[in-house]
Amino acid sequence: MCRAEAHQLYSKKPIFDALGIQLFAVLHEHIESEVKDFWPRYWGGVVLFDGRQEFFKALGGGKLLKDKFISGFLLNPRAIANYKRAKAIGVEQNFKGEGEIKGGLFIVGRGKSGIAYQFIERNFGDWAPHAEVIEICNRIQNPQQNQLESTKSSIQEEYEK
Repeated sequence: MCRAEAHQLYSKKPIFDALGIQLFAVLHEHIESEVKDFWPRYWGGVVLFDGRQEFFKALGGGKLLKDKFISGFLLNPRAIANYKRAKAIGVEQNFKGEGEIKGGLFIVGRGKSGIAYQFIERNFGDWAPHAEVIEICNRIQNPQQNQLESTKSSIQEEYEK
C-alpha cells in the first residue's frame, strides 16, 4: 500500500473502530528511515514486517505481482494519474527501496471464515474503493442485519411481481 492510500485509509479509523475492525499495514521490506517516516506520519496503527513477502504472494495467487519502473510507472498513464492524485493531497512520495512489488488489501473475517474481500493493486498507486471496503466490513460485522435486509429485499421483489 502506498503512503497516500495508507494515509487515506487510516483517516477512516474511527469508522473501522466503531465496526470492531482492526487495521494492519504490512511492509515487504524494512528500511529503518522509511519505516520511521511511514509510521506514524502516514499510518498510526500496527505495522507488520513480512520479510518472506507471503502477504504479497497471497495477493498474487502465490507469486509476487511486480512491474518495472519504466513500463509499470513512467509509461502507464493510470499510474501517473495515481501519482498526481497522491501528490495533490499533499503526500510526499519517494523512490527508495525495492519499488517493483505491487500491494493490495485483504479483509479477513472472524475465526475460520477466511477472506471476505481482496483488492489487488493492478497499477502502481491504485487504491481500494473506501466505500466498498467499509461496506464489506459492515457486512462481516453485522451478518444477521445483512440476512434480514436480503430477506426483506426478496420479499419485496416477489410482492412487486
